[in-house]
Amino acid sequence: MKLMLQRSISVFTDLRVLILDDIALQQEMLVDALNAMGISFVTQAADCTSALRVLRSTGHSFDIVLCNMKMKGMDEGEFIYHAAQCNVGGFILMSVAKDELLCSATTIAHGCGSHVLGVLASANETGGLRQLLLCYLDTAAAAPSNEDKPWSQQWTRSELVSALNGNQFVPFFQPKIDLDTGVPTCVEILARWNHPDLGMLPPSQFVELMEQEGLIDQLTGSLLLQSLACARECAASGRDIGFAINVSPLTLQDARTPTRICSLVKACGLSPARITIEVTETASAKSFTRVLESLTRLRMQGFEISVDDFGMGYSSLQQLSRMPFTELKIDRSFISDVSSNTKSAAILESIIQLAGKLRLRTVAEGIETSDELDLVQSLGCGVGQGFLLGRPMAQPDLIDYLEQTPSLEAA
Repeated sequence: MKLMLQRSISVFTDLRVLILDDIALQQEMLVDALNAMGISFVTQAADCTSALRVLRSTGHSFDIVLCNMKMKGMDEGEFIYHAAQCNVGGFILMSVAKDELLCSATTIAHGCGSHVLGVLASANETGGLRQLLLCYLDTAAAAPSNEDKPWSQQWTRSELVSALNGNQFVPFFQPKIDLDTGVPTCVEILARWNHPDLGMLPPSQFVELMEQEGLIDQLTGSLLLQSLACARECAASGRDIGFAINVSPLTLQDARTPTRICSLVKACGLSPARITIEVTETASAKSFTRVLESLTRLRMQGFEISVDDFGMGYSSLQQLSRMPFTELKIDRSFISDVSSNTKSAAILESIIQLAGKLRLRTVAEGIETSDELDLVQSLGCGVGQGFLLGRPMAQPDLIDYLEQTPSLEAA
């Protein structure tokens, strides 16, 4: 029993925690609880100014900020906004007002690149604290291995061109699962950079820069060509699965884009109906007329059109009424909030009902737990995507995955 206790404690030993609380007794209780879990690096602050000073002055970033949201004179939104920009891994809030507070704080933290792990009703809720810390560790473990590398890396245009010419950008594929049958019906194409020195880099390291350097068309074309070859191989083996690719609005603004995409697909002997063009809702408002024209032409050729990250933009209903969408992908933020936020649950249900009335296929993004899966299924969502259902994989792994998975015909 002692050995098992030591092992359970050891997983927390490297965590760095900052406690923000103006009640000394609560601070002591939290320090004792964290120490008992094996966390020795615990810093305390009694007010927001002191806490921000610690976050900005230390040479190391903090994994967790434990924050009492009932302090006098505290603007919790402003504090989280500034604290999240100090590379904080996640926030644990102490408050009894769970739903409203969690929703607002989560939105602010997410916008600054951090996230809220959850809410504790009191400082002596040690069981809940342990679960939230485990949740943080699980999330960190599931993140791409290169997330700890500096995100400020600035590649030169010549480096990006050289990588394109060297075929270093490769597609990974994440399944979309039919929630009625449990069968994958489509895979989303995700960009990865197989860097010779740094290993596999996620798109956040290069996509925005490639847009700035005018290279996004070449990247999209390269990924599409590789993916179409994979699609042809799948079809030849009897697995005629769909493929979805996210196309930048910058690319869609070019009137030549629909013809180019259609020519590539037909040259591979594939039906446009098996290809979904994904465009982010927020992006579709930029140069609206040009984007609308390209998407309409693609739809007329038989391509499926998906609005990605639905719910994160500012003109959702207007875009749905004017764009030729056939699929609606519900942003992960609504899925992850439903267990603790009744508003998010109501919005999620309304989105699914609206999509049904508009005859749009719905895809729930970012499903990571069985509870989330059960909920989206109970609300009538048709398709799911997320780590629980299938992680992004390279082409050889996709072929193996499809061979071991029953087809729609078998289902």
